[in-house]
Amino acid sequence: MGMIGCFYALKDEDLEVLIQHPKRIHHLWGRPAPTPKPSLLARLFGAGQKTSAPRDDWKPSEPPKPFDVDKAWHGIHFLLTGSDWEGEGPLAFVLCGGREINEDLGYGPAHGFTSAEVHAIDAALRDITGPALYEKADPADFKKHDLYPDVWEHEPKDECIGYVTTYFDDLKKFVHETAQANRALIAYIG
Repeated sequence: MGMIGCFYALKDEDLEVLIQHPKRIHHLWGRPAPTPKPSLLARLFGAGQKTSAPRDDWKPSEPPKPFDVDKAWHGIHFLLTGSDWEGEGPLAFVLCGGREINEDLGYGPAHGFTSAEVHAIDAALRDITGPALYEKADPADFKKHDLYPDVWEHEPKDECIGYVTTYFDDLKKFVHETAQANRALIAYIG
């Protein structure tokens, strides 16, 4: 399996609901929010006998559009920002920026960008191409920065970096389509 870079395009008002009610992010996958289980000590003293919270049937106002970049997310972030985990501005959107949706999805919380911020990301990506990123990429730099997944010294550049830049081109297209549809964007590692 592994860590996958995931994105969802959705309406601004749905993003705002998720920021205000983070557990509702699970509804994007058609699942109810998980209910916390009481600790063993709490169950021993009767916490398990309490009635559960009312069911939350919230749904996005329009179906969200999913997209993923498989395991290329870390390489894409590095090529766009020059950093392994940090970054500022629209090019850092894969791992940084936007507003946090405070629900741990396994590898941390998601972060969301309004449609206006998606337009800024789209504009920042406009003149960047996969082939240009491929030319500047050095697998030794990926290895030195311990980027996920750890394949950089084991595969030829056309396979490992080509994998990253192909997904970059697909992500750039997804962001552009999201901007054209005037939709917000959620990014997370799942």
